[in-house]
Amino acid sequence: MVGTEQQKSSVVAEIGTAVRHSAVYGLGNVVAKAIGFLMVPFYTHYLAPVDYGTLEILDLSMSLLGMLLNMGMTAALLRCYSSVPTLREKNRAVSTAFLFVTVTGLLTFMAGTALARPATGMLLGPGVPSTYLLMSFSSFVLGYIANLPRTYLRAIEASGAFVMVDTAALILMLGLNIYFIAVLKIGLVGILLSSLISASLQVILLSFWTFKKAGFGFSGRLLRQMMGFGLPLIFSNLALFTLNFADRFFLKHFQSLDAVGIYAVGYKFAFMLNYLIVQPFFVMWQGRMYEIHKRPDHAAVFSQIFMLYSILLMYAGLALSVFSPEVVGLMVGRSFSGGVEIIPVVTLAYVFCGIGYFAQLGMFLTNRTKIIGGLSAGAAVLNLGLNYFLILHGGMLGAAWATLLSFAAIAGASYWCSQRLLPLPLAAGRASVALVLAIGLYLVSRWWVPGSLVLTVLMKIGMLVAYPILLWKGRVFSPSEIETLSFVKESAASALGRLFGSARGRAASV
Repeated sequence: MVGTEQQKSSVVAEIGTAVRHSAVYGLGNVVAKAIGFLMVPFYTHYLAPVDYGTLEILDLSMSLLGMLLNMGMTAALLRCYSSVPTLREKNRAVSTAFLFVTVTGLLTFMAGTALARPATGMLLGPGVPSTYLLMSFSSFVLGYIANLPRTYLRAIEASGAFVMVDTAALILMLGLNIYFIAVLKIGLVGILLSSLISASLQVILLSFWTFKKAGFGFSGRLLRQMMGFGLPLIFSNLALFTLNFADRFFLKHFQSLDAVGIYAVGYKFAFMLNYLIVQPFFVMWQGRMYEIHKRPDHAAVFSQIFMLYSILLMYAGLALSVFSPEVVGLMVGRSFSGGVEIIPVVTLAYVFCGIGYFAQLGMFLTNRTKIIGGLSAGAAVLNLGLNYFLILHGGMLGAAWATLLSFAAIAGASYWCSQRLLPLPLAAGRASVALVLAIGLYLVSRWWVPGSLVLTVLMKIGMLVAYPILLWKGRVFSPSEIETLSFVKESAASALGRLFGSARGRAASV
């Protein structure tokens, strides 16, 4: 009995560590996205759809370039930092990686400035100033360099400091946006200038901190080790870009920049699932999974984290989907309201995206990143074909379905390959039951719409309350997962009891 309690406590402690760091990263994203959402009415008031579409194409172009230039360095540094045995080698790995990204960033900037004018015509068409692309490109290079110190913060599990840096940069950028757009009336240039100022300050401050903490050194051996792990992930990064954003370029080709702007606003709402749950979890998981794998009970920990994480994804996706019409109607201008139809489809795509990240576990743990790259390349080709056919015939909704089908394909292929390399009991069958139930509840909310807004909202709240109850009663959770949840509940109640008891004791003594 004692051994069982100790095992439960050990599993709960590991889950608690994962939840704590994910929650901190998630809180930072909540703050960032809350501020960003509050800015949506501001942007849609001051910017025309064509301006929003131009900004979207610039952002996506820089993201694509970043995925090529990064060369998988983020994942490679996290892996190397976890695997080397001494603090001295860890610091040398950080310094080596930082020097590498600084040199490659400067070389890229010198090459890119010479190509700004012809690249502008190719991406945005004639008549668009090349200054837009040059400012966006400068911010990109600075952000590429600053990403290495942020990865270092993740490696040492300084999640709080990571979030503080990102939040401060975001608040500065948005404050400058308001000043440049609403006061100086310089529109799109103001947004690009804000990003440039924020990125410049990050590079200066984070570079100083990195060299102060990690020192100055270089190791060709460690660089080759990181490149060997990271280079195959270029294909994975390019595939993720394709799955996330290639649809905008097809929409621009088959329709217009206005359609890109409307689609981008609707996509932004669905992308909240990625920002609030998938990315915070993945930021934590990229380093933490190696530590969990060192434990003798890693299979039980992986299994329970997968199930609880998947259920959380589905529940959040269900909430986002059922309330999307009300939220969009409240927050965006009428000219952007057409994007509401894509939100449920793209939300489901990011449920598969999040599960797909976890499904790559076996390939990461066995250092088989080449397989991840190959699967990702296949998914990218599939996505391009789906985008061409579905956008040609279905417009924005076709783009959303291309994203969903592609993420579902890569999640399934990743699970199959990982299980062959490192079989783990991830309970994919029970997770599938939970997903089908969530989709069924959404369809009910779509087909059964009461006459009044109040009744509609109450009905949707009822569905959200019913979902976890149905999972519990339907025995979707395993006995061990139920025991862990109960143990977590009891531990949390005990901790709260001690906290309030201590507070009452201090108050009585006063």
